[in-house]
Amino acid sequence: MHHWKILGGVLVLAAVALVGCGGDSTAAKSSATKPADKSTAKTTAAKSTSDPAKTTNASSTTAKTEKAGGDHSGWWCAEHGIPEEECSMCSDKVAKEMKAKGDWCEKHDRAISQCFICKPERRDYYAAKYRAKYGKEPPPTEDQEKKETKKG
Repeated sequence: MHHWKILGGVLVLAAVALVGCGGDSTAAKSSATKPADKSTAKTTAAKSTSDPAKTTNASSTTAKTEKAGGDHSGWWCAEHGIPEEECSMCSDKVAKEMKAKGDWCEKHDRAISQCFICKPERRDYYAAKYRAKYGKEPPPTEDQEKKETKKG
């Protein structure tokens, strides 16, 4: 009888871990039903390393609806070079808030305060946040990697 109680407890914990603690599970459901593509596989593989920027932060993903594919459970959005909770390109909620404040770049479809194309100095602002947290330079964004590939 004791084994059934333990098994029941493990199942409850597993269910909570999969669903989250009262968060919006639609993002998890939608990402589970989407077919994987090459960019998703690349992002997921990049985030599976032991880099501290990719450590799990469940509260940041359960409270948002993801636009882009891939894993957005870490503190840092390696794809865009911004903390996940602030990324207007990955979070519909953040995008809506930024648009409401008038902080939006129509040309590049992101918050103007996060548009490294129109405001390259903003990359330094977010890099400073990463350095303050981890004591090292942030990983290159996908845009930076594409530029390096074209040069070489």
